[in-house]
Amino acid sequence: MPKVKDVISVIENRAPLSLMLDFDSAGLNYGDPNSEVKGIMLAQNVTYYTLEECKSKGCNLLITHHPSVFGEEIDRYEQSLLDLAKRYAVNLYSCHTNLDCCKGGLNDYVADLLGMKDVKIIDGCAREGTLENTDLISLAKKVARILDDPNVKYVGDKNRTITKVALCVGAGARDEELIEYARDNGVDCVIGGESKISIALRVVDYSLSLIDVGHFESEIFCEKIFQQYLKEFSAITVISQTDVSPYHNIK
Repeated sequence: MPKVKDVISVIENRAPLSLMLDFDSAGLNYGDPNSEVKGIMLAQNVTYYTLEECKSKGCNLLITHHPSVFGEEIDRYEQSLLDLAKRYAVNLYSCHTNLDCCKGGLNDYVADLLGMKDVKIIDGCAREGTLENTDLISLAKKVARILDDPNVKYVGDKNRTITKVALCVGAGARDEELIEYARDNGVDCVIGGESKISIALRVVDYSLSLIDVGHFESEIFCEKIFQQYLKEFSAITVISQTDVSPYHNIK
């Protein structure tokens, strides 16, 4: 059987921890790197449900995109996750902003799905590229379809022609520096998640466009990327069936 550190080594060969952003807590959040791996579960998040699923399916390594702990102080919910992982003897490993930033990682994966060409890196994680000329509303509908996200929103003139875009999955649309970059570099539209009203107003004032996507929906592809990375462990690897978006659409 492989050890936890063997599986980690394969992932970090593709998405090294040196690429993670300063605020991040990626890596082995809980467990023993020398413990033998009986089963691997892939998910975006550590939750009570994914930990219960690990127990029921005999997995003792849960690999997620989002860390189970953030920052130096562990809050009540994070502690409860660690307590449950300890009770079930599940090792917790996260590959977070290093997966966003690395070559072939989340931003590159979604850029490819969207058909972006001439893709280049912006500020470590975000990506800039071009699309075949389209209007904003058509692009927003395409993004919603590709991400299977019924809650996509857009800011700007729906008839505006879009050619040059900037993409940052997850919470990328709340990055003020990305909006400033778009303004200064002729970007027509920013695509990302978790924009706030101050960002939307800035986009309008700058005569830019924004497509706001779900954080969960834009990053769930992490499971497929992990699966590709860990092909040699496919016999003991499963994708979580309980890690789903916590939001429901009322329509």
